[in-house]
Amino acid sequence: MTVAYAGLPIKTPAMTGAAAARAAGAAFAALRRPVALLVVALALALALAACAPKGKPGSAAKPPERVADQAGEIRVALLLPLSGRYAAVGASMENAAHMAVMESGNRDLTVLSFDTGGTAKGAAAAARKAIAARARLIVGPLFREAVAAVRRPAARARINVLAFSNSESVAGGNVFLLSFLLRQQVDRIVRYAAVNGFAEIGVLAPASATGERIVMYAEAAAQRHGAEIRRTAFYSGRIADMRKHVETFAEEPDYRAVLIHAGGDDLRSLAGLLAFNDVLPPDYRFLGTSRWNDPSVRAERHLRGGWFAAPAPDISARFAERYEQVFKAKPDRFSSMAYDAIALAAALAKQAQPKRNPFTRRALTDPNGFLGTDGIFRFRENGLIERGLAVLEVRRSRFETIDPPPDSFAIGTN
Repeated sequence: MTVAYAGLPIKTPAMTGAAAARAAGAAFAALRRPVALLVVALALALALAACAPKGKPGSAAKPPERVADQAGEIRVALLLPLSGRYAAVGASMENAAHMAVMESGNRDLTVLSFDTGGTAKGAAAAARKAIAARARLIVGPLFREAVAAVRRPAARARINVLAFSNSESVAGGNVFLLSFLLRQQVDRIVRYAAVNGFAEIGVLAPASATGERIVMYAEAAAQRHGAEIRRTAFYSGRIADMRKHVETFAEEPDYRAVLIHAGGDDLRSLAGLLAFNDVLPPDYRFLGTSRWNDPSVRAERHLRGGWFAAPAPDISARFAERYEQVFKAKPDRFSSMAYDAIALAAALAKQAQPKRNPFTRRALTDPNGFLGTDGIFRFRENGLIERGLAVLEVRRSRFETIDPPPDSFAIGTN
């Protein structure tokens, strides 16, 4: 097993021989239920420490062009913004990928890391280098424009791409999105609200293309689940404009729930303005997406009792705890996606027939799906991801799971 980098090597503490053995023993394996569900390792011992690639499992990290061919070697290219504005995000994702490959125990897997610089031009250059290095799968890049730049050269080389963008426009063909899609989050929370007596919904969304998509997703979800979108409003980040729009939105409300697509200060401001205009719990239920999955949300008393769609926190916490123990820092919110992509690649590579491509469309779109650090997921034929999401309720001290995620997918619905 080799990890190679086009950028700087990851610095991690050394692992003892006994700990390395425990890590290998805890690597993910195939599980049949009833056909085949590939399991990304979730039960690694908490005593795990990182192992820098050296000795024989691995030599010191080196540029991809200097990695010698090995019999049975399977190469995966990791395209991340390791420099520029988003370098910290890329570094955290690279750390997670490094952790996944070391936990996998697959000695035939080589991960080559390439810096995109966070730009489309950098991503295109990184893709060309990955293809020249004979990668069999490209993992990344992170942003929509970068994914679009990688798509065509990867397709010409017959390489599939596991990208991290949540923009559905770049999915399809050889591109599969391993991200958290807004459409699915909105559908999950609208469905739960409708089933639990809050079928009349108002929507507050940002004045942007994303906000327009949120409204479109909400209307489609309402039609599917017997709900109705009674009112919509678009807000800007300026508090004066926000106050004006919320006042209009709150006049004689004909809804019982409000879907608020916002996070951070905007979310807290919107909740406060709604409450000031008498749209507040318990008469109204606030609904949200995974942007609410931030501990600071619990400090806003008007959001307590609100519901939002996100991965189950007990599942996600296991990855975060392991990451913090290894790297002595909290993982970026995108890091779990990088871990799952590399762990999935390792699992598929381990099951592959000699000299066969492990990363075929058929393998990636297994209808049984995969178990990752944020719960179950699978890829549809159109390249979009389907995730098993929970519904969480905001409490003073925690986010409580009030509707757990599914533990399997219904076959025939992919």
